[in-house]
Amino acid sequence: MRALATASNGVPLLRAPTLDGDEAVHGFTTRIGGVSASPFATLNLGRDVGDVPERVEANRRRMMEGLGCDPAGQVEASQVHGREVAVVTRAERGTRIGGADALVTADRGVVLAIHVADCVPILLWDLRRGAVGAVHAGWRGTAGGVAAAAVEMMIKTFGTDPRDLRVGMGPAIGPCHYEVDDPVASAFAPWPWSREVLLPARVGRWWLDLVDANRRMLEALGVPPGQIWASGLCTACHPDRLFSYRRDGVTGRMGALISLG
Repeated sequence: MRALATASNGVPLLRAPTLDGDEAVHGFTTRIGGVSASPFATLNLGRDVGDVPERVEANRRRMMEGLGCDPAGQVEASQVHGREVAVVTRAERGTRIGGADALVTADRGVVLAIHVADCVPILLWDLRRGAVGAVHAGWRGTAGGVAAAAVEMMIKTFGTDPRDLRVGMGPAIGPCHYEVDDPVASAFAPWPWSREVLLPARVGRWWLDLVDANRRMLEALGVPPGQIWASGLCTACHPDRLFSYRRDGVTGRMGALISLG
């Protein structure tokens, strides 16, 4: 299922049905609706990819306006392809959290943000306890269990029961385009579901399904399958709508954001 809606300012936002509700605001952006020029056309949110800084800031303002959130409330992860999870409070509004690939909060007015161009963007919502999370899961983070680490941090910090979690996973590179080598495949060997997410391509090469790997990880922690939504969109398959680093090399970044309002 795909739920794409256009905000009043013209920014398309993909929304997960599992995260719909009055207590949380969320959205996954596409590459459409911004002011950047090629190869970052048009809604590039990445500051470190070579785009004109003023255009990136204008895109970020448009994104936050589309969400209906205060631009000053955004907190982003620095994203180092690890499994570090940061607990965020209102004191961190407007900052970038170093060393983190996942953010969690129970404070209102904090907009958790991650930026991707193939990696899996994962948004978490504990409706019962009023807590949210945002996770950046590339192959290293997925193999290292970053999504599991985020859920475990929510359990420890907020008393989250995984059975109460609602999950949304935005566009990411699919197994149709994500061919990896033996060292990458070997990094997944400790997981019991590794054979299900790695399909043989040719000698020494595998097709990796990152979305399914994260889904299986979350289900193993106790998140009900019916409360996990994935967009079904492969970033590499849709050059007109989505950024993809593997497809294009030099390209922009999309956002995944969530807030308690």
